[in-house]
Amino acid sequence: MDKASELIKTLGESDDYFLRQKAAWALVSLGDEAVEGLIVALRQGKFSDLRYKAAWCLGKIQSPRAVEPLGTVMLNDSDFVVREWCAAALESVGDPDAVPYLVQAMKLDSNKDVRRRAAVALRGLKAVQPLRELLCSAEPETRGLAVTGLAKIKCEDALGDVAGLQEDESAEVRRRAAAFMGEFQSDRAVEHLGCSLKDPDPAVRSEALKSLGRIQSEEACRMALSALSDENSTVRLNAVTSLGEIGRNEALEPLVEVMFGGDDPEIRAWAAWSLGEIGDPKAIEPLRKAFRTCPKEVMDKAEDSLQEVFKVEP
Repeated sequence: MDKASELIKTLGESDDYFLRQKAAWALVSLGDEAVEGLIVALRQGKFSDLRYKAAWCLGKIQSPRAVEPLGTVMLNDSDFVVREWCAAALESVGDPDAVPYLVQAMKLDSNKDVRRRAAVALRGLKAVQPLRELLCSAEPETRGLAVTGLAKIKCEDALGDVAGLQEDESAEVRRRAAAFMGEFQSDRAVEHLGCSLKDPDPAVRSEALKSLGRIQSEEACRMALSALSDENSTVRLNAVTSLGEIGRNEALEPLVEVMFGGDDPEIRAWAAWSLGEIGDPKAIEPLRKAFRTCPKEVMDKAEDSLQEVFKVEP
C-alpha cells in the first residue's frame, strides 16, 4: 500500500482525532501524489467524516483535477456538511471552472449553510458576471447573497443593477442593496440611498444611514440630518451615529439640539459621542453643560468626548 493510501485509510478508520488530523496534513504535504486517492475517498467514502476531510485536503492541495469531483459531490452528496466543505474547497482551489457548480449550489441546495458557503466561494473567485445574473433569481435569498457578494468584490459596475433592487419585495434584499451603496464613494451611490431612506422598513433606512456614514460626503451629511426626525428610534439612533462618522461641522448644532432634547437617553448620549467625533471645539461648552445637567447616559458620553477628544475636563 502506498503512502497516500495508508494515510487515507487512517483518515477514514482511526478513532484517534489527532491521528486523523495528522494524516490529513500529511496528505496535503504529499500534494499531487495524494489527489487521485482523495478523489476516490471523496466520491466513495462510506462515512461523511472521511468525505468532508477528503474535500478539505483537496482544497488545501489546490489541484485543478479536483474541481469536477468536488463540484459533483457538492451537488449530490446526502450530507450537507460534506457539500459545504466541497464549496469551501472549490474556493480554495481557485479555478474558474468551479463557478457553474457553485451557481447551481446557490440556486438548488436545500441547506442554507451550503447556499451561503457557495455564495462566499463565488465572491472569493470574483465571479462578477454570475453574481450579477443571480440578482435576477426568483429566490429572495439568492438575490440578497448576490448583492452582498458584489459588494464584497466592490463591483461598482453593478451599482445600477443593485439600485433596481431597492424596490424589491423582500426587505432583506432592499437592506443589502442599501449596504452595497456604502462600498462606493460616489455621487450615484448617495443618490440611490435617498430611495432607501424612504423605505417603509426601518431596518432598510438604518442600513442606508450606515452607508452614508461610510461615504462621508457633504450630501451624505445632509441626508443623514434629515433622518434625525424619523419616526423610528433605531433609525434616529443610526442617524446620530452616522453624523459622527461623517464628521462634518454642519451637524454640530442639530446634534446639540438632540443631546438636550426629549428623545431617548441613549440617542441623546450618542449625540454627545458624535459631537466628539466631529471634533469642533464649539462643542466643548454644550458638552460641559450636558455633563452637568443631562441624564447619566448622556453625562458619561459627554465626559468621554471632552476627555478623550478635546483633552479637557468636564
